[in-house]
Amino acid sequence: MLRNRLAEPRRSETLTMSSTRSLLAPAARGGLSGLLLLAIPLLLGADDDYLREIEEEARRQATALIASPPPSSSTAPTAPTAKADRLEAGLNPAAFEQALRQQLPEAYTVYQQLDANRKKQVYRAYQNDNQFTSISQRITQLLGGKP
Repeated sequence: MLRNRLAEPRRSETLTMSSTRSLLAPAARGGLSGLLLLAIPLLLGADDDYLREIEEEARRQATALIASPPPSSSTAPTAPTAKADRLEAGLNPAAFEQALRQQLPEAYTVYQQLDANRKKQVYRAYQNDNQFTSISQRITQLLGGKP
């Protein structure tokens, strides 16, 4: 009998623990869902305000584009010339590298990986043919190890 009394909690302990649990369970569930119900309209309202601002900015931009006069023919880009696909002829090696860096940045990046001897070969190829495609192809060939 003594064992049974030690193993079982007293009736008053059982009531307080279970009553505390039963009181907190609905409050925790209700509190969390209540908090969510209060937060959702605020979050949705924030999204609506943000979207409204974006739409207003888009309208302002569209109005500015429509209202602005078309560019005059003097500011329009000119037709490409025959030199648009070539490096300037007769450059010294330093000027060639500068032009290559400015006009063919991807090819210049690869060119930088070449050793001095192969860079000289690219420069000689440029002296024979200053077209962008020829220079780029020669750089690629030399990087791949082809003479």
